Amino acid sequence: MRKTNKFLAMFLAVTMLSVTCFGSGCSARKKPVVLTMFSIALGKEKSEDNKIRNLITEKTGVQVTEVWMEGQYSRNVIDGWLETPKLPDYMYINERLDEFYDHGLLVAWDPYLEKYPNIKNLHTDEEWDLLRQSDGKIYSVNIPGGPFTEDPNAITNTWGFVVTTSCKDPEAAFKFINDILSEEIMDLRFWGIEGVDYLKDNDGTHYRTKEMADMWDNEEYGVTHVCEYALMPQ
Repeated sequence: MRKTNKFLAMFLAVTMLSVTCFGSGCSARKKPVVLTMFSIALGKEKSEDNKIRNLITEKTGVQVTEVWMEGQYSRNVIDGWLETPKLPDYMYINERLDEFYDHGLLVAWDPYLEKYPNIKNLHTDEEWDLLRQSDGKIYSVNIPGGPFTEDPNAITNTWGFVVTTSCKDPEAAFKFINDILSEEIMDLRFWGIEGVDYLKDNDGTHYRTKEMADMWDNEEYGVTHVCEYALMPQ
């Protein structure tokens, strides 16, 4: 439990740092909404000057600071989050989602589905119905290829991406999800910057040279330049 508490403290420290650092650099313009995301999965945190993340922030008015599980057993991490009074705004939960639901820690998606068509189009009506919990509402969405799940492509309400009740601005949180599902932002997330990370042929098809592909897969480049928001809806 000591290791779990230390991890939660680290998350809160990163959250406060992201608010302070990013906000201080935006005094001459409207400050972005700063949201936090924790993934019960392994990953690399982005640098403060990550190029594509900052471009997405400019276009959406929202910055999401991602924190990933590091060297922890997922069971211990989940136990810690269920005990803390303050959760991240977003979470990717790979198991025991029902416990977060039972504790009343999740925001229902239903009021936002008709308002935000990019979110609604993630699933058919029949697939959305498979995500409903016992109260008839939807509290999560699956991520294709999500890690550490028995069937990462199944439509199920036992794991997925959620918005938590700790989020002070759920409207901004859901609008951001809708925005990053637009064609423009999806290109930034998974292709990068045209002319730098990919090219288009005469038919408009995206492609990468070998040098571009190698750079995109480079670990350091992934920290300073690439921002896929890989465990958010796509």
